[in-house]
Amino acid sequence: MKEDISNYTKVCVTGGSGYIGSWLVKKLLLKGYTVHATLRNLDEKSEVDLLRSLPNADTRLVLFQADMYNPTEFEPAIRGCQFVFHVATPKQHNSQSSQV
Repeated sequence: MKEDISNYTKVCVTGGSGYIGSWLVKKLLLKGYTVHATLRNLDEKSEVDLLRSLPNADTRLVLFQADMYNPTEFEPAIRGCQFVFHVATPKQHNSQSSQV
């Protein structure tokens, strides 16, 4: 008999609020996984609200703030996870378009 590991497995999804990341978080929650999702900024209400509205998010989703340019910020999100889905991408910055 095949054992269902999803009910006790923690996974991490970096870039959890992006297009691919949010769909992956949704699918993993529906399969019964506990998901640690990283976002650039937990103050982005629309991104947080989207993830919090997913099925099973109230009991199986933990959000973490992590910046791609500071890899140590990912350690708390990854700690205790069996798998990591790295779908985050660095935010592009065009110095010519910046205002000083």
